[in-house]
Amino acid sequence: MKGLGSRIKFLRKQRKMTLVEMAKKTTIDMATLSRMENEKMVGTLESHMRIAQALGLRLPQLYDEVAQKLEAVKEKALRQKVETFSHSSGAVAELLTSGILQKKMMPVLLRIKPKGATETEEHTAISERFVYLLKGGVQVKIGSEERVLNPGDSLYFDASLPHSFKNISKSESELLSIVTPTSL
Repeated sequence: MKGLGSRIKFLRKQRKMTLVEMAKKTTIDMATLSRMENEKMVGTLESHMRIAQALGLRLPQLYDEVAQKLEAVKEKALRQKVETFSHSSGAVAELLTSGILQKKMMPVLLRIKPKGATETEEHTAISERFVYLLKGGVQVKIGSEERVLNPGDSLYFDASLPHSFKNISKSESELLSIVTPTSL
């Protein structure tokens, strides 16, 4: 368990306990304790229980901070693992949630480069789409209709109709898009 050794060392020093004193209290060899504190070895559950007792802690308290840090690292990795789909014509769709096929709606951040456009999309017969323009300017084509969206404008439409988005501004445009039900 990465981080446990440094936690043990911190707690030992916080209690002004030397490695020699810790070794005597735990009956664990001083070299073994040193290797554990320096993350060279993990140790056994038995040694962890003795260390926790010597530090005046319950075993879960010894692990608690380490587990929280591991969870934070996992969450950060999950947030960084954003799925994106690039369109060949200057548009990128970034999924805003994971496990999309288990969800009832699909939130996407759609970024379109200047003069870029999405490919024409058509979803299943019961699909609906909501878009909200965050920045830039976008021309939306739904079937034979065309609309222009400015920042703050939104549109709700039948996503089974052929539709596409084209950036008509000189900078990148960003749209929040939600499709229901999900489909890729």
